[in-house]
Amino acid sequence: MERRPFDAPHGEVRAEGAGFVGRHEEARRLRAALLAGRGVVVVRGEAGSGTSRLVDEVLGGAEFAEWTHLRGRCPDGAEPPPLEAVASALAQLPYRPGPADRMTPLTGVVGLVVPELADRLPDPPPSASDPEVRRGLLPRAVTTLLASLGDTVLVLEEVHRADPATLRLLDRLTDDLPAGLRLVVTEDAAPGLPVLGVRTPAAGRCEEIRVRPWTPEETEQYVRRWAAGCPQVLPEELPELATLVHELSGGLPGAAGALLDDAGELLPAGAEDGTAGPAALAAVREADVPGRVAREFARRCAPLGEEARRIVEAAAVLGRPAPVGVLAEVAECPPGAAETAVDACVRRSVLRAEGASLSFRHPLDRRAALARVPGPRAARLGLRAARVLHRAGDGPVPLVDLARLYTAAGHVREGLRCLVVAADRAAATGDYATATRLYTRAVVEDPRAEGRVRAAAKLARTAQLARAGEQVVAAVRTVLDEDDPPPRLRGEIRLHLSVVLRNQTGGALDSLEEVARAIPDLEASDPQTAARAMAVAAIPSIQGWPVDRHRHWLDRGETLTGQVTDPVARAAIAANRATALMLVGDPRAWHAAEALRGPAGSAMEAAHHARGWTNLAHAASALGHGTRARDFLDRAVAGLADSSSPYLEGLVGTARLVLAWHGGRWDGLHGAADRTTRLYQEIPDLTAEAMLVRGLTSLHALGDVPRARHDLAEAARTACYDTGFILTSSAAATARVHLEAGRPGQACEAVEDVLRRIERTRGWMWGSEVLPVAVEALHGDGRTARARRLVADFAAGSADADAPAARAALTVCRALLAEAAGRPDDAVALLTDAEERWRLLDRPLDAARAAEARGRCLLDLHGEAAAQGVQDVVEVYRHLGARWDVARCQRLLRRHAIVTTHRRGRLGYGDRLSPREEEVARLVVQGRANRDIAESLVLSTRTVEHHVARIMRKQHAASRGDIALP
Repeated sequence: MERRPFDAPHGEVRAEGAGFVGRHEEARRLRAALLAGRGVVVVRGEAGSGTSRLVDEVLGGAEFAEWTHLRGRCPDGAEPPPLEAVASALAQLPYRPGPADRMTPLTGVVGLVVPELADRLPDPPPSASDPEVRRGLLPRAVTTLLASLGDTVLVLEEVHRADPATLRLLDRLTDDLPAGLRLVVTEDAAPGLPVLGVRTPAAGRCEEIRVRPWTPEETEQYVRRWAAGCPQVLPEELPELATLVHELSGGLPGAAGALLDDAGELLPAGAEDGTAGPAALAAVREADVPGRVAREFARRCAPLGEEARRIVEAAAVLGRPAPVGVLAEVAECPPGAAETAVDACVRRSVLRAEGASLSFRHPLDRRAALARVPGPRAARLGLRAARVLHRAGDGPVPLVDLARLYTAAGHVREGLRCLVVAADRAAATGDYATATRLYTRAVVEDPRAEGRVRAAAKLARTAQLARAGEQVVAAVRTVLDEDDPPPRLRGEIRLHLSVVLRNQTGGALDSLEEVARAIPDLEASDPQTAARAMAVAAIPSIQGWPVDRHRHWLDRGETLTGQVTDPVARAAIAANRATALMLVGDPRAWHAAEALRGPAGSAMEAAHHARGWTNLAHAASALGHGTRARDFLDRAVAGLADSSSPYLEGLVGTARLVLAWHGGRWDGLHGAADRTTRLYQEIPDLTAEAMLVRGLTSLHALGDVPRARHDLAEAARTACYDTGFILTSSAAATARVHLEAGRPGQACEAVEDVLRRIERTRGWMWGSEVLPVAVEALHGDGRTARARRLVADFAAGSADADAPAARAALTVCRALLAEAAGRPDDAVALLTDAEERWRLLDRPLDAARAAEARGRCLLDLHGEAAAQGVQDVVEVYRHLGARWDVARCQRLLRRHAIVTTHRRGRLGYGDRLSPREEEVARLVVQGRANRDIAESLVLSTRTVEHHVARIMRKQHAASRGDIALP
């Protein structure tokens, strides 16, 4: 008769489920052990780690489809029925073992223990009616029966719970393991539990496989598979969602799956009743303890005695790892009884021992335990736990835990005091992320307006140096709108909020509006802080006020500088003043930067120095001072060595990206920009700058025009307070794509918004990225007069600025106008000058562009005799890794009928693809259309069609979908 898996319907082939993540090595070892012949396999893992799922997935393989599958689980209980697991496994035998006349009477003994088999087995020997005789015969009977089945896998789960009769039977079975039998047992890995309650087989082999919790990467893989079936989940949520799920579940697949199943039920609920359902992150945070987790936890707790239950309650209320003595004191349990109770909890996998401390395996278990504690008792335990922690004296007082315990016990003021002191300590040590999170909680949880105002002032000040999300801004604005702070404090809060909005969450105009609203309050009450507010208002942006208005606040602030005595305020003002001067190319910036060299007296003062150095690196790089920018960045990194400021660390990271881009150090740059984009996705300007570099490298290094255009557009859309690089570079690169595709009108549209911003703000010193390509686009669109006016304004507006990049770009602009006016000799001379300027600024891509433009002029003048100049530029681009630019130069040469490489053709390459065909094949395999390929490789669509046809012919491909990379 047919033999098939006991739990698979006829004809069904099990597929790997969405929850089966990782475990590849464990599955390989289990599969290999089963196929190797008779033997015992022990699969060991803590409850919820997926031991059963591993066995399911392996036995669902086609190679085991014809085997007999038998499976039983040892019951949980104080007095389980003897042999229950073995009996339930044998009862699943899906076919008659063999003709009854060929089976020995001994096998009939099995029918006395497994009634479901009685009619399929011979009558047992008469002596088997005696229980003692039956007990002695049973192991041999089971062995004989299993030996008659051929290839068989017997799975006994939770063997650590096996009764003595089952263990004796398994011991006898392994003494004489039938030739076709594979015995698989699973057991809990909790300390103190039996390790393999059966002996190693005398014949055959024994394989032990440890199943551990998922790594964070495996949890993320599972979350992404789950999210694929939930269209409500946003892609940008996934990394944080995976981190949250891993934290809550401890990486245990059972808990992670239950949590996401419950969260998934919340997601569509809003859509069904016409309201917006919560985001996935909110759904996971709001989900109660999953029913499966709660039931499993209750099962493990069921056999525990009274003292052990009290220990579990104490651990749940404490909510932190604690030694036995602390748990015993909170639970009011005698020390000796507490030791015994803790041992029972660990054996039942209710608690986990980590050194001398005990805790729950994961937060969901703790939630399940806490839900079993009545509210009044939890409050009493919480107050007792707070007092015990105060007296513990084994290190710094855990203020955050004390805040939680006091609050849960109804002592709200004491809890808030602990929370604010904990935040103060974090800020004092430079841990601004923790301080911001704790201050935000204090603002939200304090029922008193005066307490909220004080906490909001600290929050706004600290959030400048952390990753401040919308929750921070909302909390601060609620205090400003509803709690009526006194004028001085209101102005100070608005000042700090403006910096948060500028750097992280809002935009230029929102930020400047807050500064403008802060200054009147501060001038009347606190001239020292007013000076700081004016220094903030002095920072210019291409998205902000006209530059002269920012200069006005810079000058006004200097009149108040003498009244500033607070060292932190002086450091903040000095950083802003140097940054503002550098951004506008004011020569005084270099002297102002020296004010940041002094020693810092506190972590906050040091952080402002580091912020100043980082801002100076960004500004100096944009203006063309690359060497000095790198020096500024080195100082910033040194200043951050002893602090933890995610925002400043991100600012340093994006400065490195930009400097690497300008300096032509592109190896690994695309990947670094991608990682930075993902890491700081909640801080707009950091995301925008990293995304810009990712887009630029996608265009120039990868030649991936569609991806580049997406990133360039997103960078411009995301930027909140651009100080002259993001919007201009994005517009310039997009315009170059349009120009190369022969679309000068669209190139003009790409730069128009940025040009208007430069004209409105008078920020001509920021025009070096966009003005040259704007001139080229305007001339190509027949608007040369507009181009001339732009160049004249550029020259006048940047004349007094210490901005060598603007001067080099202005030289290029003048060369392009000379070329447009039919003066190629003048253009060549100007472009030679521009190339040298860019080279001295360590901007190799810009220098190569100038050389390329010069080569274009010389080709028009001298034809093929000037080809070598362009071919030299091709080599420069190749050295940089600028694939897109190489293709553009080669197209320029082809337009002049100049062959740049030997065309080997079919005789040279035979059935192998040429380098160009390999490039086309790579893009086809990526799913790119011919038009996109043409744009990326700077070819005509017809040429790409010819390449695709040749590739298909060489690879004998029936369609483009059959094209493969060589």
